[in-house]
Amino acid sequence: MKVTVLILTILLSNTVLCGQKIKDLDVNFMLRGQIYAGSSIEDKNALGGFASSNHTPKKIRLRDDFEKNGFYIKIDTSKIIVLAEKYNGYKLYIINKSKDIVELNASDSRLYMIAEAFIDGKWKPIEYLPSSFCGNSYHRVLINSNEYWDFDVPRFSGKIKTKIRYRLGLENNKYIYSNEISASINKKQLTQKQGYNSKGLMDPYID
Repeated sequence: MKVTVLILTILLSNTVLCGQKIKDLDVNFMLRGQIYAGSSIEDKNALGGFASSNHTPKKIRLRDDFEKNGFYIKIDTSKIIVLAEKYNGYKLYIINKSKDIVELNASDSRLYMIAEAFIDGKWKPIEYLPSSFCGNSYHRVLINSNEYWDFDVPRFSGKIKTKIRYRLGLENNKYIYSNEISASINKKQLTQKQGYNSKGLMDPYID
């Protein structure tokens, strides 16, 4: 039994897809926030003109493994997924098992959500949220009771062993946090931004 588990672990860590080895994400910069979500309900207060997402919430089914009630975030490490046909990753869930509709701020459908690493006794961001100079970018996404979003997030690899979690911004400068998982990162993921090449005069993002 132990041998079988060990072999399975090795296979998952070094997946081969169409002859290409799939590996963990090893970078030397902070990633830009990457969690985009569509809304269950239209934000009637938004100015309009923001970039929308078709990644809308799904209904929670009886077979879904969301035992906890309330509104919360979950990183599922029980299985490895493949991102962009290159990298190992996990599923990240935003789950609404509360009785209420939850409203979240967004910028062109990007949620205010980033990964953090536990370094020197403190939680520090390893991702950042770029800002838009266009007021139309800002709006809300809404998720109904008994719905969830699922996202693909990378499994990080680096020289510093640590823990990571995801932080989601709510109204009034409040946050909720995911479960913590073991990971490793590189030092520059704490300081060096990924950077961004503007797509032209109509692109409201510069970082």
